[in-house]
Amino acid sequence: MSDVDKINEAIDKLGHAFEEHKKTNNEVIQSKADGKAISELEEKQAKIDKDLDGILDMKKDLENQAAAIKRMGGVVGAQESAPEMDKKAYESGLKKMVKGKFDANVQLTDVERKAMQSNIDPDGGYTIMPFMGGTEAIDYDTSNVRALASVQTIGTNTYQGFFDDNRQAAGWVGEVTARPATATAEIGKFSVPVHTIYANAPVSEELLEDSSWNLESFVKEKASLEFGLTENTSFVTGDNIAQPQGFTTATAKTSNADVYTRNQVGTLDAASATVVTGDEIISTRALLKSSYRSNAYWAFNRSTESAIRKLVNGSGNYLWQPSFTAGEPDQLIGQRIAIMEDMPDQATGAVAIALADFRRTYLIVDRVGMSVLRDPFTNKPYINFYMRKRVGGAIKNFDSIKYLRQA
Repeated sequence: MSDVDKINEAIDKLGHAFEEHKKTNNEVIQSKADGKAISELEEKQAKIDKDLDGILDMKKDLENQAAAIKRMGGVVGAQESAPEMDKKAYESGLKKMVKGKFDANVQLTDVERKAMQSNIDPDGGYTIMPFMGGTEAIDYDTSNVRALASVQTIGTNTYQGFFDDNRQAAGWVGEVTARPATATAEIGKFSVPVHTIYANAPVSEELLEDSSWNLESFVKEKASLEFGLTENTSFVTGDNIAQPQGFTTATAKTSNADVYTRNQVGTLDAASATVVTGDEIISTRALLKSSYRSNAYWAFNRSTESAIRKLVNGSGNYLWQPSFTAGEPDQLIGQRIAIMEDMPDQATGAVAIALADFRRTYLIVDRVGMSVLRDPFTNKPYINFYMRKRVGGAIKNFDSIKYLRQA
């Protein structure tokens, strides 16, 4: 089955799973209203939610895989082959040997006997070299802020920007009416300092010389991955002390939250510390000016997403809708969703949900990409790989983002 077929199959499964999710959630809502027991329904709902999470993750993984293949100039759906032992013959022979209690007279076919003997070192197994496959890396929870934010490369240690957030005074006049001076618009300024991420990995000289792996490349690749994960976390929750400012850490403005105030983010406080309602979701969107909405994304982690998937409006329609198109994000009341795992879980005082036009809201500043210093002198007999990257990040527009904060 090609990757395209797999994606289509995942989308089909997603549709069926979402229908089951809605059906069961409707039963829970009705049972609560009728005063009936819901423990069995909640167990069923939890299982369906788990299946739905798995399908969404699989769809995303397949989309990422297909995109990576295209970037490398490959063809989506192409299959790779690799040399391997005849596993079927070996498994068949092993079953016969187990059933015959490993009696020497057990009848094996020539293919089975050859396969069995190749797995016994004295009988020739020593001569067979195993096929060395690739490493199977896990995916780590992260937040791809770079894909949505503005990114600027600079040649110094600070980005200096300006707030254009004050209107120029103007008015109507008659043909011969006097024109007195009008107030001039004022500007403000903000800065995005550059910070340093580093790693200093020691590897022994002999291990570097004798390993069949290219350990130097492995160390660099792992550091590059870790730098990406570390900066992503700071772009979301960073405190701006020796690291970037996270977009969830600005001062919350709860009074007149729809009205702009420099260095503050308009915030709606939820009634509960652990859940949000559909009305609160709708009210949060209403705080954001319509001019920002076309490019705005909801941001929350997958735990919060699981809770949001159960929300319905007064007509029984679900606010969360899955995407049935490859490469397109799911939506919440018509706005696209960006899953950011570094967002906090729903808890007292947590900014668990944000809505923003991230391109207008957040600025990432790159000073120096990852640099590597190979140091064989400082820590003999180890070679230290000292790696660093300089990057900054901060909110540049406090008008194009809104928070939904737990009570």
